[in-house]
Amino acid sequence: MGARDVWRERPFRLLWWSLTASVASDHVFPIAVVTALLAGDPDGSAVGVVLAGRLVALVAFAVFGGVWADRLPRKSVMAVSQCVLLLIVAAVALWPSPAPAVLGTAVFLAGGTEAFFRPAFQACLASVLPTGLHRTGVGLTSASWRIGAVTGSVVGALTVTVLGPRAALWFAVAGFAASALLLRRVHEPPAAHELRLPVSVEIREGVAEVSRRPWMAVVISVTALHQTFIVAPAQVLLPVTTASPYRSPLDGMYGLTLAALSLGGLIGAVAAMRLSPRRPGLVAMAGLLPYGLVPLALMEPIVPGWVFACYLLAGIGLEISAIEWIIGMLRTVRSDRQARVASLEWMAALSMSPFGLALAVPLSESLGPDLFLTVSAATALLPLLALLVPGLPLFDGERGSGGGRRGPGGEPAPGGGPDPDGEAGVRSGSGGSSGGSGSESGPAGPGSGNRTSRNRRDASPAS
Repeated sequence: MGARDVWRERPFRLLWWSLTASVASDHVFPIAVVTALLAGDPDGSAVGVVLAGRLVALVAFAVFGGVWADRLPRKSVMAVSQCVLLLIVAAVALWPSPAPAVLGTAVFLAGGTEAFFRPAFQACLASVLPTGLHRTGVGLTSASWRIGAVTGSVVGALTVTVLGPRAALWFAVAGFAASALLLRRVHEPPAAHELRLPVSVEIREGVAEVSRRPWMAVVISVTALHQTFIVAPAQVLLPVTTASPYRSPLDGMYGLTLAALSLGGLIGAVAAMRLSPRRPGLVAMAGLLPYGLVPLALMEPIVPGWVFACYLLAGIGLEISAIEWIIGMLRTVRSDRQARVASLEWMAALSMSPFGLALAVPLSESLGPDLFLTVSAATALLPLLALLVPGLPLFDGERGSGGGRRGPGGEPAPGGGPDPDGEAGVRSGSGGSSGGSGSESGPAGPGSGNRTSRNRRDASPAS
């Protein structure tokens, strides 16, 4: 089953276009904010602090977003989040000469709202697609994410250059409005009606899903270090480093570099749809390595072509890594806990990033830009050490599992041995940070629930 089969599913098409519009707006908004900040503070000292606010909010609200995405209709959670984002950005656009404090507050609130959208989208995708289409679905939604990012980055860069930051904010408002309207038309299969546990208990259930799989915990830890020491500093130093020699086209270079990263991600998403690696963990960890080129590209003298090329390669590797991780993680997690596990992954991965954002400029000035960027690039080798963890190269295995293949929720998979169905089983069954997903088919666990309609063709049983 290929992209054509996935595209025939009307709910998927609506989700795809909604995600594209939302991501485009998500990229226009920070470009407008960064440009406004640099206009009043050319040294960029406020940029890292303001951008860190978004990640602080994501970390603070991520777990709650996952819990409520497992409790409420997921399309409703997403639609409300888009409406709230619309109001936040519109308020900034209407605010006369917003100060850094106003921009920082808006970015913080937007990050908190996004914490509800992400896990809801990822879990919703699995419920609207038959099991056999999950791998293609996650690839297409990753492509949607990157198309939206490229579009938003280019539109944002051109708009702030030609019309100014305020006009870019109104473009973001229009995108969030379109996303919310599309979500209203999505038909989501009804959730199973079951007695919900207290929020604290449901959070612990999500933590248990990760802790019983050492490879999953290690991947999350490596991702956190990667975000903190490479991605976050580069996010701040990209506009700051290019400000001096390229002050007049700064806005354009910043946005176009982000577009190169997103274009690389789009290429990576297309490639990942065609992959069926025997060792998905090895592929995922190798995909993180090219991002180590980005800090090297930001060293003086700045060569725009070299910067664009490094961001392009980083985007390709990062997207392949993300898709393999999502498929591996959601193949082993029961469907009624997927949003919680997704939110925990985002929370852990982003928990240290605010420090990386806030300290990037001060550390670069105290250590010297070249030394700071060299250390940042060296940390890109950490994923190679992670491959020593048992089960990680295969993205398989649980504590006490004896090495046997496990189904959703830790139950033995049907047949116990290798899955003869290949991609649709062991290495797939899922469906995007960093998408949507499903889980490998297996016998229903006691008291478990699933949002996938039992009447849909190929729908997997509750797990």
